[in-house]
Amino acid sequence: MHFEVEHVIRVPFEKYFDLVLSVDYNDWIKKRLNLLERTILRSEEIDGKLHRVVRAESQLVEAAQKFLKVERLIIEERMVIDRATHSFTWEYVPNVAVNRFSATGRGRIEPGGANGEHVRRIIEGEVTMKLLLIGGRIERRLVDWIKENMGKAGDLLEEYHRSLQTSS
Repeated sequence: MHFEVEHVIRVPFEKYFDLVLSVDYNDWIKKRLNLLERTILRSEEIDGKLHRVVRAESQLVEAAQKFLKVERLIIEERMVIDRATHSFTWEYVPNVAVNRFSATGRGRIEPGGANGEHVRRIIEGEVTMKLLLIGGRIERRLVDWIKENMGKAGDLLEEYHRSLQTSS
């Protein structure tokens, strides 16, 4: 299932990648999202592109535990970020249903406002869930979840940026 989503994030365009890729922001967002763990596994520059892997771990509700047969959901977010073109690719790899699930896409940021005082982030992706009879319904829920979380991440980035402004 294909999707596209756009967000306006009120942080300066030239600071976007520095903010979102900082270790402090990673720790901050872990607390804000009540994650059990959020760890940067890889952050490596190769041929002018940043290859980054972040693993997030959260506790599942009981019904999800029974369905997925695991207590915790672990998702690796794998990204390749090209700062020069203000673009990136992304992939989510979960610890369950790995051969049945796929979520990949690409995105870009553009300056917003007269002087780039905010960011316009455009993301598109493809989600596939291969389960007989219910795969399509699960895909729709996963797309809604991904879109919601990408929006939430943008809101949290704004909040993080504001917290840096007030503490300096």
